[in-house]
Amino acid sequence: MRLRNKKYLAWVKTQPSVISKMPADDAHHIIGHGQGGMGLKASDMFAFPLTRMEHDELHRKGWKTWEERYGSQWRFVAETLHKAIEEGVL
Repeated sequence: MRLRNKKYLAWVKTQPSVISKMPADDAHHIIGHGQGGMGLKASDMFAFPLTRMEHDELHRKGWKTWEERYGSQWRFVAETLHKAIEEGVL
């Protein structure tokens, strides 16, 4: 089951990028870790904020190369969820 939550994604986009701390443009859904599937996005709970440039880089270079440079997507998902819980968003 893929949970969809437009309110949560809207909140994610208001957060600073997990990479540069610049204003985020996108809520990136984790890829490459068994979430989603062929042509399917992962659940909205598995999203984190990125700038458009960072998001494009992730998709252009691939998730493994991106994670080697920036760290685990799961870590960024966990940090984003933790902040959402602390702020009462979830």
